[in-house]
Amino acid sequence: MRWFKNVTLVLLAFVVGIILLPFQAKAAAPKQILIGTLYASSGPFATSSTSQYHGLEFWANQVNKQGGVYVAAFKKKIPVKLIAYDDQSSTTLAATLYNQLITRDKVNLLVADFGSVLTSVAVPIAQEHKILLFDPTGTSAKFFSPKNPYLVLTSLPTSGVWPTVLADFLITHKINKVAVIYSANDFNQSQAETLKAKLEAAKIKPVYYHAVPTDTSNYTVLIRTIQATHPEALIEFGYPPNDIAFLQNLQASGAKFNMVFTIFPGQQLALIEKNVGTKALEYTYTYPTPPLLVYNKVNYGMPMSEFEKAYTQETKRPVDFLTVAGYNAGLIIEKSLSTSKEFNQLAFRNAINSFSGKIFTLNGLFKINNEGAQIGEFLPVGQFQPTKTGLALHVVYPMNIATGKPIYPAP
Repeated sequence: MRWFKNVTLVLLAFVVGIILLPFQAKAAAPKQILIGTLYASSGPFATSSTSQYHGLEFWANQVNKQGGVYVAAFKKKIPVKLIAYDDQSSTTLAATLYNQLITRDKVNLLVADFGSVLTSVAVPIAQEHKILLFDPTGTSAKFFSPKNPYLVLTSLPTSGVWPTVLADFLITHKINKVAVIYSANDFNQSQAETLKAKLEAAKIKPVYYHAVPTDTSNYTVLIRTIQATHPEALIEFGYPPNDIAFLQNLQASGAKFNMVFTIFPGQQLALIEKNVGTKALEYTYTYPTPPLLVYNKVNYGMPMSEFEKAYTQETKRPVDFLTVAGYNAGLIIEKSLSTSKEFNQLAFRNAINSFSGKIFTLNGLFKINNEGAQIGEFLPVGQFQPTKTGLALHVVYPMNIATGKPIYPAP
């Protein structure tokens, strides 16, 4: 009888538990949404990294002024708190700090530091801990896989597709002798490989194609070597320190090329112009990005003109593309929290899938593929053309959005 009574009590407790389950209270809402991120105050990525962080920080300040971000899972606004550490442009230190954010600080979401190098260590750590990583500018295609649902590229397409329009420009304008020099890292190498493949498909074989270490700071000998091949266009793929050194050496050498292309004048014009001068940028080509591309017809977040005004007034800092990228990452976080009906990592990712292709921000159309890679944005070709007061950047290709005609060959 005692055995029967014990079994009966166990069964009764089980049945009562099942009955009461739908009425149990949901988990309490957190007092703050903790967002972990890194920035670099020193080293080769410092300028880009801090600019991206300041954009994210501005977003957090803006939503907190309004009482926080709306979290659909709890049907209320909750303040945002950024927990940020300085990785000093070191991947070794960054790996330690990403782990610290997850295991010690217990952040709810992660935002990667600038660029592919510093993002490379974050991707496997986030996947291992099953925490969603919002990646503003780490564009290496190697990061993305349908087997990893914990990664979303928010503010740029993968770097391998960046030169698609550039290749089309060269082919359309019958520029057949092309020299390519690139820094030996995933970000720059993937661009060089794409450009080479597209040119060779059009039966254009580069007259020069060469990789250099990412820490290269003197291009003088390389420029002379390239000059001997008599190219009609010289393409340099690098990070900002590479672009600065390349453009400085090019001007000092006195070498002239019909067309010169570099990446970062289109992202951080003030930085590049400060270091190389206006003259060195005349007639050079680049990928124009916001704020040089102005998107004011948006359906989520501030339009570009409003953002530039608000940001400069509040921070006393200028706006460049990395500022926009950081702010845009915040917008995607905000939209995912306000859309997801559950407060967990895969629910956030499913929410992002649900609004992918439907929101247009100051950075363009946000759209990702099933791997989390950005496919809504594209990078046109622009040229800096001199004016009486300085430089004007004109989009010169593709023609349907062009704001001017290319000056080719450069005078």
